Amino acid sequence: MFTEYIRPLFVAPLMMITTQAAAQQWTLESSVQQALSTAPELKESIAEIGARRADIELSGMWPDPSVEFLVDNKLGKDDGSGGFDLTDVKISQPIPLSRTKHQQSVAEANLKATLYSRDYQALLVQNRVSKVFHQLQLASAELSLAEKRLQLADELGSQSRKNAQGVIVRYLTPLEKMRMTIIREKAHQAASSAEGKYKEALNEFAKLLVVEPDQTATVSELKPVDSIPELSDLFKLQDGHAQLSSQQQQLVAATHEIDVARSSQMEDPTISLVRTRDTFSGGRDEVYGIMFNIQIPLHDRKSAAVGKAGYMASQQRIELERMKRDLHINLKRSYTHLHHLVAQAADYREKVLAPAKSMLDLTRKGFSSGELNMLTLVDANNTYFEARLSYLDLLYQAWVELADLRMYAGQLIADVDAQAVSASAGGQ
Repeated sequence: MFTEYIRPLFVAPLMMITTQAAAQQWTLESSVQQALSTAPELKESIAEIGARRADIELSGMWPDPSVEFLVDNKLGKDDGSGGFDLTDVKISQPIPLSRTKHQQSVAEANLKATLYSRDYQALLVQNRVSKVFHQLQLASAELSLAEKRLQLADELGSQSRKNAQGVIVRYLTPLEKMRMTIIREKAHQAASSAEGKYKEALNEFAKLLVVEPDQTATVSELKPVDSIPELSDLFKLQDGHAQLSSQQQQLVAATHEIDVARSSQMEDPTISLVRTRDTFSGGRDEVYGIMFNIQIPLHDRKSAAVGKAGYMASQQRIELERMKRDLHINLKRSYTHLHHLVAQAADYREKVLAPAKSMLDLTRKGFSSGELNMLTLVDANNTYFEARLSYLDLLYQAWVELADLRMYAGQLIADVDAQAVSASAGGQ
């Protein structure tokens, strides 16, 4: 629509951007992939994954042995030689019985939870990038529309019109010229405002993707949402939602913590190898022995520790149920709202936008030929461009709702594992 109207004032910077855009036009998928490869949130998750892997290794390690040395003057007093001697050496090794395997189970569950948490962070990044991307699409479309409106105002505000034979068929009175000047100025202000919003959206988009603004080139055109997945398919997809999976693994870890509490009722038993030097009838000699140390549980610490771990597991289970409930509600609400927006946009385009365009075209012809007055032209002009802005806003809202729908369903549009490798390399 109105592709013939191009205002040089605003086209110059866009022409420069379009020249650079020949190399790349950002789509939603490419934007998400770029953001995931540089997102600090993903790098932080990858670092946490490394820490969790180290926890697994540490959880299976036995405690280090200890060595005790005793130096005294006992032998010197026994044989009258005097001085100090090394009389006792004891090497002790704590023996964790079943505690180690339970600790490993906890660490493994925590690692899985962190892996799923990384995927959830990727979902959050995707959601944010999607909204900024669609915001830039909207700002670009509004800027283009504002330029067309300004060019139309310039054309309509030209002086007296003549037909092919050179006869004046439409004369603008001074009052009409004043009104047209106001229309032109309002269109100019709207174009300036649209350009400012576009630059703001462009800078936010570039910062989020960690690229220079002049490297963002252009984004794909804002079009209607063409397809919506079935609700049943979305609920099936939600069953494997990264946030739910992470919480499920945290519940598994909390359950294993109960076993750790049971096995940690007492300190680890300790076996020790003892070497003692003493004075006998035949002189000094060495004595070797084995010592076994075990704690006597006089207080019932086990039930308290196990009870505490059980309550912690119960909290994780309740949190999982809450997440399921909220995701289910949000998905259903978002799905319903998206359907409404898509239907409203289609209905609006057919019943409002198309008639408003036809009315503006007919009014322009009638005004040029002198059949219609200025007020009719102003009304038709405002009606069309306001309708066009409302239609663009409906398209934008639908895409934002689709971004939320994907987040609630747990749908990623980029390969997280591949982007994680890139993010990890970038963080080193």
